[in-house]
Amino acid sequence: MKSLRIGIFIDDFFPKSGGVARSVELQISELVAAGHKVTLFAPKTFFIPPDNCDSEALEVWHIPGTESFLSSLRFGKKIAQRIAKQYTFDVIHSQNERGAMFLAAQVAKIQNVPQVHTFHSNYAGTHRTSPFMSGLNSLTYLQIAPLIMRRLRPERSGMKLYFPRKLSAPERVPLAKADWKNIARLAQYVDAFTSPADFVIEAIVDSSRGKLADRAHVVPNGVSEIFSKAERIRPNEEVIRFLSCGRLDPEKRVDVIIKAFQKLDRANTELYIVGSGSVEAGLKKLARKEIADETIKFLGHYNDVERIANEFANADVFVFSSYRFDTQGMVLAEAAASGTPILYCDDRLKIGVSPRNALLVHPSTTAMTEGMRFFVDDRERHAAMVIASKQIGTEVSSEIMEQHFVSVYMSVIDHKQSV
Repeated sequence: MKSLRIGIFIDDFFPKSGGVARSVELQISELVAAGHKVTLFAPKTFFIPPDNCDSEALEVWHIPGTESFLSSLRFGKKIAQRIAKQYTFDVIHSQNERGAMFLAAQVAKIQNVPQVHTFHSNYAGTHRTSPFMSGLNSLTYLQIAPLIMRRLRPERSGMKLYFPRKLSAPERVPLAKADWKNIARLAQYVDAFTSPADFVIEAIVDSSRGKLADRAHVVPNGVSEIFSKAERIRPNEEVIRFLSCGRLDPEKRVDVIIKAFQKLDRANTELYIVGSGSVEAGLKKLARKEIADETIKFLGHYNDVERIANEFANADVFVFSSYRFDTQGMVLAEAAASGTPILYCDDRLKIGVSPRNALLVHPSTTAMTEGMRFFVDDRERHAAMVIASKQIGTEVSSEIMEQHFVSVYMSVIDHKQSV
């Protein structure tokens, strides 16, 4: 296998932010281990250089104190020319639909190499939980971003695009449909695009009525071996520990988990919540009584992956209430690799879950409570699901993820050379 020179561009804080940064960190590790040369370009904000590859911290547009998804690499002709002169790439991979995508497009054009892009986010899934902010994003940024790409790569414009025809009910509102169409507008400007979720790829391809199918690839995010190696140090006692791990923002619906736990009202249970975000104060207010009696504990944001893995290993059930928002939900695969059974409510999420290790319920609070009650009452089934989770977790290998990405890279490089 030829050793590739790969430039990776990311807008999210590295390695501080959530699933996207963790997936990129793992992707880099596997690519380097396979003999490829990787250079990472990431925001200066909270940047910790990886020790296994070259990297450069870039200036960003970002309001201090705001979340990483509001951060954007600065892009422009001068910085692109400087990067293109300083580094040589065979392929460039952008990871967010902000400055990283635009700067990557500029560098790829100057060096005449292909650009691969990964769509990690489901913008259409935010309209139900954050209607004002998602609507503002739909009417401003998601309209502007394709225009920026058209200006950078005008030779690739002109494809006729439509609203996708097969969407879930929450995504059929006009602004959500427009989001999918605008994502497809972005996809037309890159040589190939990936997503960990098949429903994302299907919506984009359908928006082009099949014309983008040859550029589309489903590549699930892999899971670090840290999760499979994590060992439970907490005794198998009578108290059943439920765990939630992720951003505390409206679309993650952690309030549903708290309300479900409150309705469960079992003395031998506790709920641990890892993460931070915009609704953290409101969630703590909602859980005030349970915080006081220590049945609900907020642990804050963890930067250390090993600490996250340990929380999974010491939990009895991982609870995930995100509905019609996440593309993969890396935490599901991480929970599986840790041997932790899963309670979740989104049937579009397929990675790390099966009827053998996970219980799929309706997204309502009542259904979540019933799911919790199932795990508390049926300890024999729970024990079987622990074993199944470990087995299923081995199927979400970071090595397989690397092989998929290299296959995508080679296909676009070969196509570029043949044209």
